[in-house]
Amino acid sequence: MTVLVVGSTGSIGSRVVEELLAAGEHVRALVRNDARAGALPVGADGVVADLGDAPAVVRATEGADRVVLIAANSPEQEQQEGNVIDAARTHGVRHLVKLSVGGAAPDAGLALARAHWAAEQRLRASGVPATTVRPGFFMQNLLQYADWIDDDGSWRLPMGDSPIAMVDASDVAAVIAATVLGGPGGSDPVVTGGTAITMQDAAEALGTAAGRRITYVDGDPDEYRRHMVLDGHDEQYAEDMTVLYDQVIRAGYAGAVTDDVVRILGRGPRTFDQFAAANADAFR
Repeated sequence: MTVLVVGSTGSIGSRVVEELLAAGEHVRALVRNDARAGALPVGADGVVADLGDAPAVVRATEGADRVVLIAANSPEQEQQEGNVIDAARTHGVRHLVKLSVGGAAPDAGLALARAHWAAEQRLRASGVPATTVRPGFFMQNLLQYADWIDDDGSWRLPMGDSPIAMVDASDVAAVIAATVLGGPGGSDPVVTGGTAITMQDAAEALGTAAGRRITYVDGDPDEYRRHMVLDGHDEQYAEDMTVLYDQVIRAGYAGAVTDDVVRILGRGPRTFDQFAAANADAFR
């Protein structure tokens, strides 16, 4: 079986590639350029294509039995995902597994959630057998804010004190790989951690692992948005993340815990303490 992995070098896609290779599958990894192809693990065949180039995507998809679709958040995301879906239909792909988000809807407050909703509708209309995987809030998202911790240990993010069912990226990748190997059928998994914790809980766990005091402080959303732009993110992404943190997470919408990791993988999800121990250096 040949599996085309779109988004093969990202935090999720790279792990999906490793999972599928370990299972003995032939992996074709779609990358943007030759430099990224050179970074692929041994055993993966790199194929270079720009997701905005529909004919190139069609060529990259030829011969693939199954497709994993993981697209980066961008203004072009909807069209890029559509090109992959159209190529899968053209070549009669037997199963497409798409990474989406919770709360995808045409009137969602997040632009990325609206883009995912549009891609999901296109996928349903295509007739390609498909599974949509919806992850919770990634533990790894917190790594980008490690440098935001003040000298006194204060860590300002506008997320309130509602519990969050954080999930490790490796568990999401493992669920995607298992879904590819299992084939179409069954429900669309919602992948979360095994328990919901507050940001103060997360800060304390990271501080313990890193050997320092870290105290979560509920931050100002406008300050957060400005900080994101100063860190190099575009205005739309900064706005989306502000809405996610200040409205969705703060309101408690990210706290629901599912058992899909146990159901699909036969084991419990990684805990936040495990994540903290593995990433302690980033928070020292």
